[in-house]
Amino acid sequence: MSALTVIKNCNLYSPRARGIKDLLIGGGKILAIADNLDLHGSLPMVETLDCRGHYLFPGLIDQHVHMAGGGGEGGFHYRTPEITLSHITSAGVTTLVGVLGTDGVTRTTRELLAKAMALDFEGVTTYIYCGAYQVPTRTITGMPRSDIVLIDKVIGVGEIAISDSRSSHPTTTELAELASEARVGGLLAGKAGVLHLHVGDDDSKLDIVFDVLRQTELPKSVFTPTHLNRNPDLLKEAIRYGKEGGFVDVTSGIRPDEHDHISVKPSKAIRQLIDGGVIPTRITMSSDSNGSSPIFDDQGKLIAMGIGSIATLWEETRDAIVQEGVPIETAVGIVSKHVARVLKLGQKGQIREGLDADFIVTDEQFRIRHVFAKGRQVVEDGQAIVFGTFEDAKRVPGAPESQEHTGENSPKRGRPMLSPDDDDPDDFPDEEERQAKSKRRHYCC
Repeated sequence: MSALTVIKNCNLYSPRARGIKDLLIGGGKILAIADNLDLHGSLPMVETLDCRGHYLFPGLIDQHVHMAGGGGEGGFHYRTPEITLSHITSAGVTTLVGVLGTDGVTRTTRELLAKAMALDFEGVTTYIYCGAYQVPTRTITGMPRSDIVLIDKVIGVGEIAISDSRSSHPTTTELAELASEARVGGLLAGKAGVLHLHVGDDDSKLDIVFDVLRQTELPKSVFTPTHLNRNPDLLKEAIRYGKEGGFVDVTSGIRPDEHDHISVKPSKAIRQLIDGGVIPTRITMSSDSNGSSPIFDDQGKLIAMGIGSIATLWEETRDAIVQEGVPIETAVGIVSKHVARVLKLGQKGQIREGLDADFIVTDEQFRIRHVFAKGRQVVEDGQAIVFGTFEDAKRVPGAPESQEHTGENSPKRGRPMLSPDDDDPDDFPDEEERQAKSKRRHYCC
């Protein structure tokens, strides 16, 4: 890797529109931004990348990734796989936060921490939440507060499940205690200290969050509820919550398909949130990548199982711009600057001198062409050029060599569903039965 790299003639969004600029990066940082950067003299190890006719945006921040795998609602064989480095970078993500999910038994916070450290070593910036769906939740040191204070990568607690049959149905007092643990841990460590909430399909929606806020002095900034586009009624509740000052997180991996007839397409959800009066700085989007997406009917019977893809994060950002008319800087801010502000990641989410050199370069159709993470180029001409330690890129679902350009919708990505198993017909109804169960519940973890 060269000591210095000059990015020339890019149409820069920081995410604010800056016009045509040159960037100088070195030592993992953005060293200079100017109209025309020329390095005079004989400087060794300088590379130049001409990005004329291309956009340059901050690297994406994904605050909800099952980086060590998740799932298992259909049995041990439904445990989803770990995410790989090239899968992350080819999707334009340069910073991600790991979560556990439903399985807090065979999956542990220690395992999640180890995976985060591995990915960090391989080339992207990582953090994690301590905990899982359950309350009392899963920790490393025995207390969420001390996890946040004592472990660098732990920035909050989550994902704690509410309004979901798979949650432990925490009381208002229990949720308030968890939120307090997260907040005080954040204060002591100078971190975000957020409580990241998985919101399910139950009719209670965000009721327990409103109850905690009424009964305590906890600020709304402690709570980061996600999956808020899983059905139209929950999205309406999210608009109410956002207008009252709360943060709302849309899930790019939850979108309508042949099995899901009730979720709101993420790009449309962003449009509805803005039109409903939610200030864009309170809106974020994450992918739920590598989490399982079990589909249950009204009787709680599993009828299909899918897996989330991190590639949907930029796909839905692009659709918000192209299809929904969301201004470029607003749409990009939702997956970069706003997330960094919520999670107090001061070196991330913007293109500015002195900050980390994390950015993506797209063509005029918003297809990802180049990605830089920590100042190193990891994607070139749409292909990953840096891989994980044991990664066989061609065999990884969603990896750059097995998918179309990121930014283009693909039915193969998002939540590809497993077909019914002839050897186990009771677990998966036939096609006619599935179609008859249109009023079923849809979950993700």
